Amino acid sequence: MNGTPDHSALKIPDGLVRRVDTARRVDTARLIGPACLVAMACLVGLMAVACAREGMPPGGPRDRIPPWVVETDPPAGSTHVPLDVSPKLTFSERIQPRSIEGNLFIAPIVEFEAEASWRGNEITVRFEEPLLADRTYIITVGTGFRDMRSNRMDSTFVYALSTGPSIEEGEVNGLTVHDGQPARNTYVWAYNLAGKPEPDPAGTTPDYLTQAGRDGTFTFNHLSAGRYRLFAFLDQGRDRLYDAGVDPIGVPTRDVVLSEDGMAEDGLADGPMWFRMAVNDTAAMHVMSARVSHRRALSIFLSEAPRADMVRDTGAYAIAGVEEGESLEVTSAYLDPADPATIVLITAPQVRDRVYRLTVTGLENTWSEPIDTTENTAEFTGSSIENPPAPRLLEVHPGNRSKDVAQSVELRFSFSEPVILEEGAVVLRDTTDQKIGGDLRWIDATVAAMRPDLMLQPSTDYEILVLAGLVKNGFDQPLQATGDRPDTLAYTFSTIDPESYGSLSGRFEDEDPAGAGAVGISLYQLRDSEPASEIELAGPGGFRFDNVLPGRYILQAYRDANGNGKFDYGNALPFVPAERSMVHPDTLEVRLGWETEDITLRLNR
Repeated sequence: MNGTPDHSALKIPDGLVRRVDTARRVDTARLIGPACLVAMACLVGLMAVACAREGMPPGGPRDRIPPWVVETDPPAGSTHVPLDVSPKLTFSERIQPRSIEGNLFIAPIVEFEAEASWRGNEITVRFEEPLLADRTYIITVGTGFRDMRSNRMDSTFVYALSTGPSIEEGEVNGLTVHDGQPARNTYVWAYNLAGKPEPDPAGTTPDYLTQAGRDGTFTFNHLSAGRYRLFAFLDQGRDRLYDAGVDPIGVPTRDVVLSEDGMAEDGLADGPMWFRMAVNDTAAMHVMSARVSHRRALSIFLSEAPRADMVRDTGAYAIAGVEEGESLEVTSAYLDPADPATIVLITAPQVRDRVYRLTVTGLENTWSEPIDTTENTAEFTGSSIENPPAPRLLEVHPGNRSKDVAQSVELRFSFSEPVILEEGAVVLRDTTDQKIGGDLRWIDATVAAMRPDLMLQPSTDYEILVLAGLVKNGFDQPLQATGDRPDTLAYTFSTIDPESYGSLSGRFEDEDPAGAGAVGISLYQLRDSEPASEIELAGPGGFRFDNVLPGRYILQAYRDANGNGKFDYGNALPFVPAERSMVHPDTLEVRLGWETEDITLRLNR
């Protein structure tokens, strides 16, 4: 059964039910006589009086109290238990029989059946074979257990027994997160790498397993000494298995090493484990097609987005004529700002109607999986179009006519292709035509940013001007302008009234002295899957979120070790650890006109 209880063991035979009911009728008939009738009448009268005084009247509050385990036999922590032991768990109330399946776990994994008592509040675990000698066994009651009112258990219950003289003491705990929020009922699997050096959660049975509680937290207790690798996943198919490409999975930032006394060795279990989960598409990234837009540009359409930090390496692309064999030089490469799965190459002039073959090597997807080398080529025909289209300004932040913009806003400009911004190409001014200076910097090949030199005034209107003649692409073509002013693009916005908002401030700390990379901090409003605000720090230090709407928030942070500007989720197999991340343990309250301060975000090693 692989640890799955059998519902057939929970049923009372129909014949037994009939025999019990018949016996009750016979016994009652023998007792009824004249004296008994009088006594029963008095008893009924007394019960009526009592019912008028006590008890929950119809239509009262619904029972929302979750069930819990009140007793175990043998008691938790028992040692020298018999190899044929049948542990019993007693609950605070009746349990739905159908909620037992898939929510009772035994580790190390052993086949078993679960039998429910006729009262429904006791469960007996019967192992299908004798337990091993001198071994700690852990019975975990998952949060899927429900009472008859469908109330779930608040948290998992862990019950340890040993067939030997002692109970193992190793412990690992942590938090699971999905879409910025703590993820309830997540499965967490642990593998002892001594016996399973390259575990694949899609096909390798775990040595230990547990389930996160309603707040996303989990704990493994009573682990034996060894080196462990943990994975977390949300079981979308409810089959208690990890389905690659369907279930969001969390890859650890490190392995955990536990000594004989249950403590971490060499700091490899310092602090809780944090899991940020996402769906990993199992199909390898590959080239779908290639298409030219003019004699100097080629677009490569991939099956998924590549790692942005690898795209600009022109050595990843080789182009040659199919018949002539003559190579075509690639002078630059960048991601299409309108589609992260499309790469644009700038090439030497193509020969009209010549058929070329493109080969892409060395790229990886966002899970650090390499491109499929069996599907990494595409053919295209050289273009005769001489003049490429003019560059366009795709997006400006803040958007035109935006309101309640932060006083510390950073302006951003997204272009259709790499461009050169000449001196004075971007102007920021207030309603008095007073210009506000600022330094321009490039975030990537097509996105520029400008942070004003001074804090903007509250409740004030501002205008952004982009002078088209001072913005040119690599072919010396000026920016395409639209609207009433053919040489200028204009955008307006107004800043916030700070009295209508609150703020958050604190400090980010990294316990790893060798930690490197920028720090990304995201602020999520409770129950929102998209961040309300994000900031980036060059390294550990102070942070601040201004102009935050009143409400309850969650803060999470990560260290961008590879410098690609985003969180890397890692990969299960071949194993690539996720970047280190953390979630603040408390929900933070932001109040109108107040600053929530002295927040510490501490990243574990």
